[in-house]
Amino acid sequence: MKIIIVGGGKVGTALCRSLVEENHDVILIEEKEEVLNRVNRRLDIMGIVGNGANFKILEQADVQNCDIFIAITDQDEVNMISAVLAKKMGAKDTIVRVRNPEYSNIYFKDNNFLGFSMVVNPELLTARSIANTVDFPGALSVEHFVNGRIMLMEFKVTEHSRLSQLSLDQFRHKFGDVLVCAIKRGQDVIIPDGDDILMLGDKIYVTGDRIEMVLFHNFVKSKVIKNMMIIGAGKISYYLLNILRHTKIKLKVIEIRENRSRYFSQEFPDVPVILGDGTDKNILVEEGVENYDAVATLTGVDEENIIASMFLDTLGIEKNITKVNRTSLLEIIDTDNFSSIVTPKSIAVDNMMHFIRGRVNAQESSTLDAVHHIANGRIETLQFEIRSKNKIAGQRLSDIKLKKGVLVAAIIRKGQRPIFPTGQDTYEVGDKIVVVTLLPNVTHIYDLLAK
Repeated sequence: MKIIIVGGGKVGTALCRSLVEENHDVILIEEKEEVLNRVNRRLDIMGIVGNGANFKILEQADVQNCDIFIAITDQDEVNMISAVLAKKMGAKDTIVRVRNPEYSNIYFKDNNFLGFSMVVNPELLTARSIANTVDFPGALSVEHFVNGRIMLMEFKVTEHSRLSQLSLDQFRHKFGDVLVCAIKRGQDVIIPDGDDILMLGDKIYVTGDRIEMVLFHNFVKSKVIKNMMIIGAGKISYYLLNILRHTKIKLKVIEIRENRSRYFSQEFPDVPVILGDGTDKNILVEEGVENYDAVATLTGVDEENIIASMFLDTLGIEKNITKVNRTSLLEIIDTDNFSSIVTPKSIAVDNMMHFIRGRVNAQESSTLDAVHHIANGRIETLQFEIRSKNKIAGQRLSDIKLKKGVLVAAIIRKGQRPIFPTGQDTYEVGDKIVVVTLLPNVTHIYDLLAK
């Protein structure tokens, strides 16, 4: 597909990389020549220096023959204007990044009066991800499939865990339809079989229907979040407070900028907002951080978030949520020492890649309904729907040979409880299937089949 991207920042660069890996024809429009040159040196793309809202620049990019136009600069208005213009000039689909809370209104969200194919708000998506982990504090991360009917949670096998030394056969016998679909052990990631044994230090990715997963989470750790501290009053914190303000969780915010702390005090009068440096040890101790069930470190500086979280870990904060936007940092720190890490850039790219892959196979025999990356991007979790022309429809799982590193975790059949399949189960037209795989860049269900 021919895809034009406006904006070569963190999200734009990461999206370019993902699209190049999937062999799309990518054109990047970026105003700053040094930024464009940096991306060009790393990736096989075409670059144009200029303003993405400029008619002549879009003409130069041949926007009239563009399949998907994506505007993700750091200016919402530029994104919207360029996407509207691109649509008028002939772009088939338009995606815009809109981050300002002022644009979170019904006209924009529900009525979509500007006609965008997709609106991406990385901060809102990240806030929802954090809220999910707050709902299930024993889990390191939480993902939802099939409108929440299937959940995938990440847990760490700790020294006192009741999961340690369980074989996968014993696990399945004990927990029924809860399935360990992947294990991260040190630097290795595996799709396990029944003979594997859960070891101390393993990070395990577990899936099941919502009720079973709630029960499993409570078995592992039944602690409930009663109070939470948020460090940093940025956009993520704004959206997170709006999600959590109607819960029973007692909240507190620490913000170093006076104008932001004043703004949050006005927007959230029931939430204490402290003016101060939330990464300063003395201020954290003064505010009694050790008495909080959860702390989310959400400042605009990744390094400060990491260092503050390391200190919080020494205090024994069990739910310690750290925002890290530069994925390169995740390669040089020991992520096993962090409770939960959220990466807005990756969350936004996942959402856009889901849309793009869906457009690639829109006319095919299956649809890609969802895609998430876990284990620092090394595992893809996907949701497909089987259509009538799909050659696996009506066949048993045991008759379909999958590539190594692929696991069918669940099948959702209309009107029935989720199926956690054995080889005797069949694929049927209309089924939604959840797949966990080590294979990268999966677009179609046929990509999972062994030849």
